[in-house]
Amino acid sequence: MENLKVFSIYKHLLMLGILLGMSPVSMSADKVDAVVDAGVARADENKSSQKRVDGIASSTEKVVSKYKRELKVIDGLKVYNELFRAQIGAQEARKDKLRNAIAENAVVERQIFPLMLSMVEALEQFIELDIPFHIEERRERVANLKKIIGDAEVIGAEKLRKVYEAYQIETDFGSNLDSYREVVTIDGKQQEVAILRFGRVSLVYQSGDGKHNAVWDNEARNWVSLDATEYRNYIKKGLKIASKQIAPELFILPVSAAE
Repeated sequence: MENLKVFSIYKHLLMLGILLGMSPVSMSADKVDAVVDAGVARADENKSSQKRVDGIASSTEKVVSKYKRELKVIDGLKVYNELFRAQIGAQEARKDKLRNAIAENAVVERQIFPLMLSMVEALEQFIELDIPFHIEERRERVANLKKIIGDAEVIGAEKLRKVYEAYQIETDFGSNLDSYREVVTIDGKQQEVAILRFGRVSLVYQSGDGKHNAVWDNEARNWVSLDATEYRNYIKKGLKIASKQIAPELFILPVSAAE
């Protein structure tokens, strides 16, 4: 390829010599070589320049490509930053709500503490005035409530839950049938009897031999004897129903008159 370029240059030099009135022979070999060398040098220089241009173009293309990639990354970061700002704004708003809720909770807790105390005191008075069933168990529940309310390690919500739980237990007592054994005084002697409770409507007992039957008079706060021939079988049936020995059915129990 280089020889063809040199030949082309030489041919053009011969043509130039003819045009100038010189014969090819009259041109010295040194001059020809000098001209050829100069042409080759210019060709090499042009080739080197072209390589530099190509290198610069390639480098420029790489830089442009990298710049475009960086622009895409920047656009992505802008979108991410906008989303992040929105999240931060939402979190700040939530923090404000939490701060307000904490402040309000502190106020509510200060108000609810005396309310719980009054609820427990009212429950205690109610139990003492109510018909005396499971009395020790119910008193113990109230005593535990007082301990829980006074315990600084128990959170307010748990204290309130325990109070409502005790109220719910007392509420359920008003609508269920229950039987258990207890010691009472009959004719001056301590004797174990079977207690039958129907809600808070009637509380009766029956001795093991069925001879002694009585109903609790809550106004007089004592047991009133019942006619065994009239109520013995009814009470016995109620005791069997309460202990699930027989299926529920209608039976008669004495009740206190409504106040």
